[in-house]
Amino acid sequence: MADLTTNTDVLRTAGAVPVGENVDGLGTEAARRRADRRWLGLELLDVADAGPAAAGDSAASLTTRAEVTMEERHLTQLQRMYGGMGLALVGALVEETAARPLRWATTQFVGSPRHGERLDLVAEVLAAGRRTSQVRVTGTVAGRVVLTGLGAAAEANPEIPGGTLPVMPAFPPPEECEPVRLRFPPSTPPGFFGLVEIRQPAGAAEPRLRFWMRFGGRPATRPAMLALVADSVPTMVMGALGNPGSGSSLDNTIRVGSAPDSEWVLVDGIPDQAADGYGHGSVRLWSPDGSLAGVGSQTAALWFHRRG
Repeated sequence: MADLTTNTDVLRTAGAVPVGENVDGLGTEAARRRADRRWLGLELLDVADAGPAAAGDSAASLTTRAEVTMEERHLTQLQRMYGGMGLALVGALVEETAARPLRWATTQFVGSPRHGERLDLVAEVLAAGRRTSQVRVTGTVAGRVVLTGLGAAAEANPEIPGGTLPVMPAFPPPEECEPVRLRFPPSTPPGFFGLVEIRQPAGAAEPRLRFWMRFGGRPATRPAMLALVADSVPTMVMGALGNPGSGSSLDNTIRVGSAPDSEWVLVDGIPDQAADGYGHGSVRLWSPDGSLAGVGSQTAALWFHRRG
């Protein structure tokens, strides 16, 4: 097995934008969304008016088309699209189509693009209200459907008071933790996980249910980027049951909270169950300042790690 310690600057040479850097000299939310899409490799093609969004709804139904070619950053070590990446692409396209902040997104996977394949995405606004838009995303490879997604993007409602009920668990900050070495067979490309840094306190026991995580180039707490750190449930479920393994996503869901831009996220896992070869659970995603950035949940087909 090969040990991997990530160089988190690796994407800065691939069109990524460092944390805190504006795009085109702008500090607007639209500019930050463009930076997210650029990091994800998501290329917008066109936006078209597809007619009424729903019966009796005067809002036009916008259709946005985009594409992304699968590169190493989009993949798992099995050279198939990383489920968290698929959800991140859906979330970014929902935000672009609605021109509103992402609040929730879910994606069901019925196939998996491989290295070099082009994923074509079409987003349709199904309903657009005064504050909220609901969007459907379909992803295909060579005409074959590989994912379907739904998302909601919405403006803030200042009349409703905010608040967070759970409290961030006591955990040393990332600068007081040690890097975790991810282990892969020598001949296995690490995919997205070659860009990731994970930290835990020295001597932390297995299974790994709580850890800091970041990736180079963008704040991990950005709404569309949260999905990249939320896709941890299969490994947690297997580990909590004493089995070395992971899983292939059947669905991924992200619910976006409120947190400032931060490169680090504390992933706080809540594995629920494994039954008949399938597992599910959730993760709370905390910013270093104690803000709840979001909550992810997932169902996956579980598998054991291959030996050797």
